[in-house]
Amino acid sequence: MDFRIYKPQGKLADHIQAIWSVSVSEKQAAAEQKLLFSDAGTGIMFNLGCDIVWGELPQPMGVVLESVSPKAQAVLLPPGTVLAGIRFHPAMGFSFLGKRYGQAVQAEDDPEHARALQALQAQLVNSTGHQGRISRIYRWLIQSMDVQQASHDAISGIMKAVHSHDESRTLPVSTRQIERHFQKWLGITPKHYQRILRVRNTIDVIRTTPDINLAELAVTQGFSDQAHMTREFSAIACITPRQFSQRVKQSIARIQ
Repeated sequence: MDFRIYKPQGKLADHIQAIWSVSVSEKQAAAEQKLLFSDAGTGIMFNLGCDIVWGELPQPMGVVLESVSPKAQAVLLPPGTVLAGIRFHPAMGFSFLGKRYGQAVQAEDDPEHARALQALQAQLVNSTGHQGRISRIYRWLIQSMDVQQASHDAISGIMKAVHSHDESRTLPVSTRQIERHFQKWLGITPKHYQRILRVRNTIDVIRTTPDINLAELAVTQGFSDQAHMTREFSAIACITPRQFSQRVKQSIARIQ
């Protein structure tokens, strides 16, 4: 599998986590199986090649508007796969598209965005390589960015306050309003969002230091103990911390 990722700067940085492109050689013998960890974000995926399985659902060639996934998703990418996509920061998909999707939606089923996204899909089919696809999406985002700054600032302020989880920080709106906003933007509660963030942070630590003592890691990440970390990790990442650590070590060994 060949994967490229670009993290925008400047105008797009507050909205877009990444623009990405992935391909699996037609000569490869077996399909790639991956586990995509939740970050409470959403995205737009352009399937430019063969049918794939994404989150246990078959996805044919076309454009998919993604929903918030509260836990990791299994992905199966057969030989001949060509994908590209946009990953929004949490709640920024709502800011950019003006709505939240309760489940993954094909662009053709959303008349408001279908024409523009299908036109971009056609351009991506004719783009060459990862850089060509990423550049095309970047230019489209710059041209399409039409977000009310006041609305974006309001969403961004609330997300940063909840993300920081700082009790001393003054929230821009009431707790009840935040609950309503989270249901509208993400379809989950602020506490669930913070659980996802904590597991995601733990994943990042294990990925960089797979030999770390897991009991000590649990304490530094704010879990009550290692058993609590394992339960939360298993529920959200669909794998235990120890299993993930072993996967990281095996991946490093293959590279070396």
